[in-house]
Amino acid sequence: MIRVRRHGDRVQVKAWRAAGAEPSTWTTEAPAGALGKGRVGLRAIANKGCTNLPVKLLVSRFQVDAANWAAPPSVTHGAWVRVLPQPFDGTWAPALEQTIRGWAGSTAPDVLAYAAMFLAGAPAVTSGAGPAKDKPVLGEAGYGYLDPQGYRYEGADFHEYMNTGWTFPDGKTTGPSSKQVGNLDCSGYTRMVYGYHLGVPMAAGADTSRTRIPRASRQMVDHTPGVRIDRTADGTTPPAAARLHPGDLLFFNADSGDDQTAATIDHVGIYLGEDPTGGRRFLSSRKTANGPTMSDLGGASVLDGDGTYAKKLHTVHRI
Repeated sequence: MIRVRRHGDRVQVKAWRAAGAEPSTWTTEAPAGALGKGRVGLRAIANKGCTNLPVKLLVSRFQVDAANWAAPPSVTHGAWVRVLPQPFDGTWAPALEQTIRGWAGSTAPDVLAYAAMFLAGAPAVTSGAGPAKDKPVLGEAGYGYLDPQGYRYEGADFHEYMNTGWTFPDGKTTGPSSKQVGNLDCSGYTRMVYGYHLGVPMAAGADTSRTRIPRASRQMVDHTPGVRIDRTADGTTPPAAARLHPGDLLFFNADSGDDQTAATIDHVGIYLGEDPTGGRRFLSSRKTANGPTMSDLGGASVLDGDGTYAKKLHTVHRI
């Protein structure tokens, strides 16, 4: 067993046999040096004079027990993000004007408010009516349950968070997984916010009509209702920063293991805006954080610099 802790400007490590008791003192420690926040790794280095090289290190489970930031990231601005009851066809009409004017004094939750209602510590709220009556529709969400190896399963859609079956506009009905109650994967989180709470129609699975939000991020990227704002042209140059607005969907080729080609989308998030340092932040449900987050656990959660999400942003879409 190995335990690692960063304490102030020192990194401390202890190791012991799995069958034995954990030592009360740290085996070794070293200056943290230039180690940045949000990056955790493990490697084996043989001591000087070691003759039994190479050394193979096998890790059966890797777990972060705690990660705290002196100044948690925050995003503050005056933007409200709402969606029309029907797609805009380019014609400005009195009914459309009335709808938009009605938003001016509304304090009803918008896209960003609903997205924040699934972060850690958010209170649970149950529905009072409709097909999800008496089911949880808001509150802290996880990502997925653990498999035997300690990895989190994907597959938690919005209705599984609520522990209820769902009949979609195309007539297909999908039942819940009892193991995924309270969980949302990245696309399930997006569908919960834009679909269930904001009323954008959803499909049970793949759908190419562009009238419903498909189930998976790789399907969403080309077929979600709305407008494509920008896309990487060469697979390496991310979309332009100036074109992003709060509420935009961000699609990433984050190389999660499904496929590592430049055209494969495997993650989706909701753009929030800039934090006090100018970093462009987003919300998404991630395995490492076990649920929706905007923090840097598992890598910098900004669209700037040379982190995974900055380099792997592929497409920006606006519903």
